[in-house]
This record gives sequence, C-alpha cells and structure tokens, in this order.
Amino acid sequence: MVNFTVDYNNTFGKAVEEAGSYNVKIMDSSTAKQTKKGKEMAVLNYEVLDGKYAGAAIRYHNIVWDDSTEEALSLSIKRLNTLMKAIGAEDGKQVNATMEAIVKQLHGKKLNITVDWEQSDYNGKWNLDVKSQQELKEKSEPNGVFRPSNGTKKAAETSTNPFGNTTQSKQTTSNPFEQTTLENTDPFAKSKDINIPDEDLPF
Repeated sequence: MVNFTVDYNNTFGKAVEEAGSYNVKIMDSSTAKQTKKGKEMAVLNYEVLDGKYAGAAIRYHNIVWDDSTEEALSLSIKRLNTLMKAIGAEDGKQVNATMEAIVKQLHGKKLNITVDWEQSDYNGKWNLDVKSQQELKEKSEPNGVFRPSNGTKKAAETSTNPFGNTTQSKQTTSNPFEQTTLENTDPFAKSKDINIPDEDLPF
C-alpha cells in the first residue's frame, strides 16, 4: 500500500529563484572535464542545505586550471585556495593531483556561496553565477533579487536583503571567479574526462 503526504517542498526539480548567499554541499554530480582548449576544469554543482530553497541545485560552476601565463596560474591557484579554505582544507598542505582526483574528494563538502544573476553570452539566458565562496554561515540568505526580465535585474517588493540592491551591485563589479565562466557556453561541449588518479589531497 502507498502511504505518503503531498509535500511541495519534497520534490525533484526544485530551483533557486533568488540571488543571495547559500549554505551548500558539493553534489556527487560534480565532475572534471577539459575545456575546448584542453585545460583541466572542475564543473561543480551545489545543493542548498537550508531555508526555503533547501534541496534545490545551483549548477555548472566552472573552475578552470590555466597555467598558460604566470598571471593566469596565479589566479587559478587563488581560486582553488579560496575553495579549499571555504571547505576547511588543511592550511599549508601541498596539492599535487589531477582535477578529477580533486573533484572526487570535494563531493559532499559543505561551504557557503554567494550568487548573482548573469546573462549567458551563448544563449542570452540568465543563470545564477558564483561570485564568492566562504565557510558555512548560520543560515542561507536569499536577497529577493529574482531572475531578470527584459534585460534588467528586479528585486522583489518584500526583499529579505535590508541593503536592497547595493550589495548585489558590488558583487557584480568584482568577481574573483569571473574567468571560470569565459568558457561556460556549454560545460559539456566537446569535453573529455580526465582519468588519472592522485591521492595526495588536503581534505
């Protein structure tokens, strides 16, 4: 006999509808790929842990390892260090591993991410883009800024963010992960899995 209570909060396909700051865990669907230019890339998917969007997913945060120049390498290291600090990895630990090995160890790790709406250069659609990563906070905090319509960002009339759009505007002007979205037209287009294991990881 089937016996259950209809619960709109316990469904597949739940979506995060507002920008803001969310406590998340890195989903097992996160994977390592290669960009069209052959660079190693982590494709991270996040599941919201608490609040009204608990269980909803924020997908396709691409972090590219680019060592083509000293500046690109420095930025790549800083992005991964930011992620490692957010999940509580051991400070000072040397990492010498493939992106695939790193991503596998990231599965299930918890952190807080700040997201804002960004328009895709590929299809013109607005999607949530990761602006920063930090340690878990007391709770997730949607800020009332919903998916833009007619090309502009619009906040809800009853925003949960007491600072309105001020904080959001600052986030969009400085994104430490900006380079990770340059090749994010389709995270799985012409990509290849990386199958070289490495166990020397800090977490």
